[in-house]
Amino acid sequence: MRRWFHCSILWLAATAPGTHNPAQQQGPAAYVIAPSASTRLEARRLLRICRWTDTSVVKDADLVLVVIRSSASFPLASSYDSLRWLLEAANSQLNDSGAQFHVYLYTIRPGISLLESSHHSYDANPSGTILPPNEAASPYPSRILYPCG
Repeated sequence: MRRWFHCSILWLAATAPGTHNPAQQQGPAAYVIAPSASTRLEARRLLRICRWTDTSVVKDADLVLVVIRSSASFPLASSYDSLRWLLEAANSQLNDSGAQFHVYLYTIRPGISLLESSHHSYDANPSGTILPPNEAASPYPSRILYPCG
């Protein structure tokens, strides 16, 4: 009886609100496409904020996260027949000099075709000032809608 009581207390402590349990808080696995240095930094920041993991195998992914920079309103299509076509479209964007970050989430359909489920865009540097590299990871206001919620 004492052993059962001890295990029950440990279970209650591990599942109590406010406790850190990485298994419960871990989000989906994302296959990330970010063609430039600035988009890779932004993708890593979004993965951290959303508590998603990244994977290098698209078949293991729950979704495809694409981060690009462009001045166009809708630089990518809403669906692609293959991952190759999406990669080519993402690589053809401005990426280092585009005025806005575009964050796309694509669902993976059978046969590895892709369908857009979300698109957010926001200024690459909302303040308009040039930031030192160590401050570049957090210049974004809280009003930006993150793709994870």
